[in-house]
Amino acid sequence: MVKFFEPYPTFGTKNRRQPLSRQEQSPYYWWWAYLRRNKDYLATCEKGGKGKCAKLYVDFGDVRDDEFRVWWRAKGVELFAEQMSIYKFKEIDGKDEVPDQWSKDDFIFLQVPLTYDKKSLKKYFNELLMERHGRKKGRPSKTASKTTAKYPLNGTYTIANLRLCLQVYDRYMETRLGANKLKLWEIGAEMGLLDKDSMPNPKDDYADRLVKRNRLAATVGRYIKQARTRIDNAAIGKFPVV
Repeated sequence: MVKFFEPYPTFGTKNRRQPLSRQEQSPYYWWWAYLRRNKDYLATCEKGGKGKCAKLYVDFGDVRDDEFRVWWRAKGVELFAEQMSIYKFKEIDGKDEVPDQWSKDDFIFLQVPLTYDKKSLKKYFNELLMERHGRKKGRPSKTASKTTAKYPLNGTYTIANLRLCLQVYDRYMETRLGANKLKLWEIGAEMGLLDKDSMPNPKDDYADRLVKRNRLAATVGRYIKQARTRIDNAAIGKFPVV
């Protein structure tokens, strides 16, 4: 069974697809989305894997297609899923079967006297297991386990922030094209990035208007900076790391 450290995207069935908003709840979707904004990586895709990001391209492939579901099934699962352990649950018959390199975080070696009754052995084993392996079933715990994914997530994040930063960045890039370039504070006002009292009002005097515009510009600038950092990180195999 494939497992992930973080929420993974779901797509529904062939006849009942899940909306894009469901995939957007996964950080893996946003890794793909940010990577698609990296000019060097897109240039590498354009050249069929040759270029500045050739090494990463071997794993992530072409991300220019808008269909995330296709890319996820072809590439994403393998990149982000936890790797299956090479060690199996079994009885060890002798010291030669003990792995050369092992850690208490990965193994439990037990001395089990078979003269004990089964009920007692189960009790002792369950107590030890609860102490050493307290994680519940389901998605692996970040604190109880080490990730074995080929590309683990780095740093903390919220889905809301990943989404908003990219929305602001995309709007900023749109306004760089053409003659009607918006100022940073204008983008912030358009997108309603601050609470109502902090937004520009026709009744504001000059001083209040200046303060509000500066605050909006700083907010937009901060989101753009975070987005650019993530876009750069995505192209070197790290995300989100801000």
